[in-house]
Amino acid sequence: MAVSGRDKRVKNTSGLAPLVLHVFPTFAPGGVQLRIAKIMEQLGGAYRHQILALDGNQSASLHLSDMVEAGFVDPEFSQSGLGSVLEIRRSLRILAPDLLCTYNWGAMDWALAGRFTALPHLHFESGFGPEEAEKPLRRRSLMRRLALSKVHRLVVPSHSLYRLALLEKWVAPKRLMLIPNGVDTAWFSPPEKQTDHKDRFNVLSVAPLRPEKRLDRLLTAFVQFLPTNPEAQLVFLGEGQCRPALEDQAKALGIAGQVQFEGHVADIRPMLFDADLFAMTSQTEQMPNALLQAMAAGLPVLAYDAGDIARIVPMEARSFVYPQEDASGFRQGLIHLAQDRPLRQKLGELCRQQAVTHYDLPQMVAAYGTLYQDALDR
Repeated sequence: MAVSGRDKRVKNTSGLAPLVLHVFPTFAPGGVQLRIAKIMEQLGGAYRHQILALDGNQSASLHLSDMVEAGFVDPEFSQSGLGSVLEIRRSLRILAPDLLCTYNWGAMDWALAGRFTALPHLHFESGFGPEEAEKPLRRRSLMRRLALSKVHRLVVPSHSLYRLALLEKWVAPKRLMLIPNGVDTAWFSPPEKQTDHKDRFNVLSVAPLRPEKRLDRLLTAFVQFLPTNPEAQLVFLGEGQCRPALEDQAKALGIAGQVQFEGHVADIRPMLFDADLFAMTSQTEQMPNALLQAMAAGLPVLAYDAGDIARIVPMEARSFVYPQEDASGFRQGLIHLAQDRPLRQKLGELCRQQAVTHYDLPQMVAAYGTLYQDALDR
């Protein structure tokens, strides 16, 4: 059967809430997965949800609220690859969602299959892997143009990705939409600082341990910083393929005793509240959720510039966001912030104020609710 026509759309007349099928490359804990889990929770009973993790990893299900009507699609539907577009299209008929949502490059085959159905379709691009850290691959941009040509909306979280999508002509401008990420600033509201604050200086990283996060740079900066603050501690929250290499690097640098790998932590607030500084060393980012959470928790930020990071932090904090090649500046920023507690406190307060004013969760949830309904009403 040739993939040429579009299946006739069947309106939901069941009286049940609309069914949204979310297709993820993985449903392991990450910024995109946790953001969508929070949106599901906040939208309440307005929608039912099905989640398909193409790699079979459903571990972010721990973050789904019991109040959300959500289930996981059987892995037998986890087809991918250009040759499986027909099978994916058949799967869409069987699953019969009212709305299809696909996420990032890893779900592009499902986006392509959705092009040949009458389903309302939303695609979300939130960032790149290391292979596209410097610029998009030409063949992938061409594939995005093909797969997303009929999409209702391509949604991106950052101004930098919005400009890139226009430049690469992934979709017509009318189909492109910017929805900044949001954070539950009330949930991350920090407790009052104790007057007998610990003397040990804690640096915190919250990120999947993947190559593009360049956490090796943080270890290098930390070991160079330690002579100025011998009791300091570096804490990594997150799991991923780079953990063995990072643990080996810490041992080789002789700092394994001052570096903690905590793995995935369901509730990161205690670690945020115990930290003195949030560090981000990614080679590629767009609008990182972990950055917003750290800001909402009142932490000052030290980062390499990627995506919208410099735009997200308050103006007064941008001098601590360094160009990708400026390892010396990053290290000096670490030393400066460690030595100046009043500055850290001031920047942390400004970061929280920025998060509350511009990136509070209700703004994002309202935008997603309008987006879903607009797609269903088309």
